[in-house]
Amino acid sequence: MAVRSARGITFVVAAIALALAAGSASTVPGAAAPTWERVWGDGREWEAQLGTLAVVHGRWQPFYLIAPIDAAHPQSRGHWGFGPHDHVMNVPPHVQGAGTGPCRALRVVPGPNGVAGGNIDVVPDPDLGIPFVRAADIDGDGIPELLTSVATTEYAEALGLVAFFEPQPGGYSIEFRCPLRPLR
Repeated sequence: MAVRSARGITFVVAAIALALAAGSASTVPGAAAPTWERVWGDGREWEAQLGTLAVVHGRWQPFYLIAPIDAAHPQSRGHWGFGPHDHVMNVPPHVQGAGTGPCRALRVVPGPNGVAGGNIDVVPDPDLGIPFVRAADIDGDGIPELLTSVATTEYAEALGLVAFFEPQPGGYSIEFRCPLRPLR
């Protein structure tokens, strides 16, 4: 079973890498005008500004890209070479439109212990055809919890239900400033 799971995650990661190999640096956020998009944080929606390039030298926070929680209303219609998706990021205490430091995008994909239709809920990216996760059964009750907080997302990764893949379109990580504010 472990060999089968390891092969599965290796296949997913290799497929993502190949799909992004043809990407260009123009898909990096700094090439786009800044826009505000909805993001998940601590189980509720916020707004983060995307499109302001930041070069990360050390500390950064993850900006998880997941399958849309509501396929009819994704937080993003698509960018960085991906189709419609949602975002998950940490919400610092007492956020009132404050900056959160630099972010680095990480895609949430099936992990070595993740079973699509079993303990994880996956949706294929319509542009790449690669499965991305939106929910994981982190408490073992048979009902996947939505990945709408960093805590839930990272716990699912610790259990091996999901894995994180750092896309590098054009050979560069997707890094940007990510100021956050309450949803308006």
